[in-house]
Amino acid sequence: MGATSARRRASSFAAPNNPVTVRTVLRWSAVGILVTCVVLVLILPWPLPYEQSIEEIMEDRSNHLQEQCQIVHSLGNFSIASPQTSKPQYLYYNYFYQPRYQMLWCAISKVASSSWMYQFNRWAGIPREKIAQAARDMKALARMYYPAPTRADVEQMKQNVASPVIRFLLVRDPMDRFVSAYEDLIVRPQSDNYRTLRRFIFREVYGMDTPVGAKNGTTLPVPSFSDFTEFVLRRTNVLDPHWNTYYNLCDPCFLQPTVIIKLETYDRDVTHLLQLANVTTSADNYDNARNDDDGFEGHRLNVNHHRTSGDTLHRNASTMDRLAELTKEQFERLYRRYELDFRLFQYDASQYFALYGED
Repeated sequence: MGATSARRRASSFAAPNNPVTVRTVLRWSAVGILVTCVVLVLILPWPLPYEQSIEEIMEDRSNHLQEQCQIVHSLGNFSIASPQTSKPQYLYYNYFYQPRYQMLWCAISKVASSSWMYQFNRWAGIPREKIAQAARDMKALARMYYPAPTRADVEQMKQNVASPVIRFLLVRDPMDRFVSAYEDLIVRPQSDNYRTLRRFIFREVYGMDTPVGAKNGTTLPVPSFSDFTEFVLRRTNVLDPHWNTYYNLCDPCFLQPTVIIKLETYDRDVTHLLQLANVTTSADNYDNARNDDDGFEGHRLNVNHHRTSGDTLHRNASTMDRLAELTKEQFERLYRRYELDFRLFQYDASQYFALYGED
């Protein structure tokens, strides 16, 4: 009897503590699991459910382009099909059709055009040595193997449902491209043509071959970025391909590209394009070798390391520094020149307007 009472007393003391202990354990376990999940989400590259696939991104870019083209056409600010380009035999000199991979590319200077011109030449079977001899004009070499298509040719490609042609072009932030053209062609010109262009810039802006106060010498002084911008904006009838607009160079509203590669996401976008075209990375199909010393490292597509986020940040900082040299009025005129490119390809200019106190 005494033993039974003792067991009952022990049971009555222990029973109330069990529910509290279980609830406490469950509570802290739940907290631990939650903290673990938060840590994993923060440190691991989990694919988030709302991330777009590359196919969705490309479809979004193409759809946006077409929507903007319809708006521009309805407003009548630009001619989507001018009398000249509406002619069936009108030639598109920046279009290159690669029949082996069913690819139609529109070349745009200052947007990896040298890399792709090199690759199109290699796909045509041209030896590297021959490309080296024509390194300064790979476009002319490529044109020997890729005749400029007519408007009717492109229309036929667009309507080819049985064997669809991948229509693509490469773009970058228009202001980044404009600054890059100045840095590469005016500050560090590689040809006599662009060294001579310095004289024309001074003549246009100052009315003389060299600005007042410049030291006499055999080398012309380098025009400022403001001088270069003023020259480009004044001479609207001289449209160098390195700073002509995407709209003028490629007529994207007519091309209706199925793949729009952006330099800011170059590696991912090019990988997608090569997969679509069934281009393997073998030596015969994709000249991406890195170990030989033939002088073509800079021309290869180099999907895995062509552009890095750090490099993008550096280029953008350089662009901001250069644009800060312009007056507000100059920048507004410059933006109007490239406004359509910003709109068609989803580039945001708010950071540039902020330089001049505008949102």
